[in-house]
Amino acid sequence: MGASVVVVGGGLAGLVCGTRLRRAGHEVELLEAAPAVGGRLCPIETEHGPLEPAVGEIGWGDANLRALVAGLGLEASAAPGLERTHALVLGGRLHRPPPLRPLEFLFPSLSPRMDRPIDAVFRRPPRLRDRRPVVRAMWDAWRSGGGEVPASLRDLDDVAWSRASVRAFGTRWCTTRLAPALLARTGVDLSAESAAVVIPMLVRLLAGAGRTVPVKGGLPGLVAALAEPLRVRVGCRVEALESTEEGVRVRYRSGGREGLVLADAAVVALPPSEVLRVCPKLAPVERGHFESIQARRSIVIYRRVSDDAWLLRGLSGVTFVPGELPDLRDLRVLGPPPRPYASEPFWLRVSLQLDAVDAHWNDSDQALVHKLDSTFRGSPLGALPAGPSRVERLREIISVQGRGAIGRRERFLARSERTPRLAFATEALTSPDLEGRVTAGMRAAAEVIHELGRESGAGRGARSEAR
Repeated sequence: MGASVVVVGGGLAGLVCGTRLRRAGHEVELLEAAPAVGGRLCPIETEHGPLEPAVGEIGWGDANLRALVAGLGLEASAAPGLERTHALVLGGRLHRPPPLRPLEFLFPSLSPRMDRPIDAVFRRPPRLRDRRPVVRAMWDAWRSGGGEVPASLRDLDDVAWSRASVRAFGTRWCTTRLAPALLARTGVDLSAESAAVVIPMLVRLLAGAGRTVPVKGGLPGLVAALAEPLRVRVGCRVEALESTEEGVRVRYRSGGREGLVLADAAVVALPPSEVLRVCPKLAPVERGHFESIQARRSIVIYRRVSDDAWLLRGLSGVTFVPGELPDLRDLRVLGPPPRPYASEPFWLRVSLQLDAVDAHWNDSDQALVHKLDSTFRGSPLGALPAGPSRVERLREIISVQGRGAIGRRERFLARSERTPRLAFATEALTSPDLEGRVTAGMRAAAEVIHELGRESGAGRGARSEAR
């Protein structure tokens, strides 16, 4: 008979972890504070139907995510992969560059040039001596297949990705090719991350050659398939989790009432700041690791578009090079990209630049929508089509691990002092994308299964000696 495990957090990582534990024969109960599971993949209900705040495909090179989708029978049959066109606004013009190719990393000068007048933005040229260690780390990361961290990748752990990439490939190529490709792939700005965190994500992007795989029912369909066999309690905000050698006590509040869950083990699938709130008695090494992670917030504005002749129909999104559209970072088309000159409506997701988020965090929704419209009216894209809008403020859209992330992560995993019967499924231990969340859930489940199996074996051995 399996053990009882409680999973705190119903995002993608928590759902993957719960599914794995249930398949291993354990009794799983998942607690989620929101009205529905899915985290940032959960559809938002509007008067015009559900708004899905994510695209409906996954990366071709995301091995764990693709295996998960295929195992659930959600991968579109015989799909060769879609090539979604992500455009770029540069020099007052809309460019549609091709996907990144591996050869460009060896010879950035061979890539398509999208020039604007030379200024300080494009001042730093590429340097071959700085390019060699980055390309070597990319090659080693590709050969390792996500296993042991290669020495060449470890050497770049204490270097910020923004510095490593600009020195290796030059400001012009990074600004017009590399940074937009990664932003289109992940939806987050990775400039502050360690180079050792970004390079494996870049390798997966290149392995997929810019292609994506459609998911039946979109990512909400994936969430529903993972949650269906699990025992889920929504609207349960966990107040504290106490873990001892004998078991786990989880106190939560739901509908104004307090509740208690007792289990043999627990998995915390929450952002680092929430991990610290929920688990007040972590081991010093564990607490220190999660305190080292910097939370980053975001403001996104959704707009429903029904104009069948709009310029950007048919694209998957647009990245705005800094300085082109003030305070705006990128625009993404949610769901499958609509066909040009088709009539079906769709939603856009526009994100603000990191600096603009702090400046406009306390602005009203009306002021933010007005800013969006006025910015587009003065841009080369022209006025944004009129339609219903929705503003969402995300307090922790990404956890920035920063320089030295791989070393801190390895010290955390190898810690000798740890909270008993507790595992963590958080992107602070992987990469900040969908593949990282799936990987975090799988690893946490494997850790719990191993620990419970070891304790079960020790218990059987003790009973055998007693007889």
